[in-house]
Amino acid sequence: MTVKKFIALSVAIIATTTASAASNPEFTIDFVSAYVFRGADLGDESIQPGFGMDLLGGAISVGTWANFDIDSSEFNEIDYFFGIPIPLGDDSPISAEVGYTEYVYNEGGEADREPYFSFGFGDASLLLAYGIGGAIEDLLYVELGYGTSIAVSEDLAIDLGAALGYVDPDEGESGFSHLTLSAGTGIAIPDTDFSISLGVTYIYETDDEVQEVGEDFYFTVGTAL
Repeated sequence: MTVKKFIALSVAIIATTTASAASNPEFTIDFVSAYVFRGADLGDESIQPGFGMDLLGGAISVGTWANFDIDSSEFNEIDYFFGIPIPLGDDSPISAEVGYTEYVYNEGGEADREPYFSFGFGDASLLLAYGIGGAIEDLLYVELGYGTSIAVSEDLAIDLGAALGYVDPDEGESGFSHLTLSAGTGIAIPDTDFSISLGVTYIYETDDEVQEVGEDFYFTVGTAL
């Protein structure tokens, strides 16, 4: 998909959602040293723009995300997603969300389609996702995560995280596939809505019979508005 097509689709989504009761819009754009998704290395240096917002007073969130491959100068993937928070009460220590993601690829063919459930408890999280179409059909993905943010100053924070992935495909080996360790910093620009982020991630392969992982460090530079 070309840049013009992605811009046209994004403008259409923004125009449609803005016409409804939208709030908390956010634009992000990241440069990454490699496109890595759930432990799998899917490409080299890329630019990854994204847009999301809340609708109906926060009753639903919608967004789109893309991977622009610098070498080919094309968008090789565009994702569309929505999430619906599950009300558990204001005093509940647990948060929960149900949602759906569709992964569309430049080479054509059937898109990957994946509903998910996510849960949060303090700094810990649990993701359950199940493929219902495309190459990930009948694949269960489970991810246990932990993340915390340490405030250094009013405009600077250090973020630390870890995630352990488990895959159960329709065919092939099941098990823990990879461990992701990450660290980053977020810098808010005073008197603006901009922020800049710098991050480094290390992917550790836990079982090469489940999934081959390119163990390495990956770097990210991004901004958000």
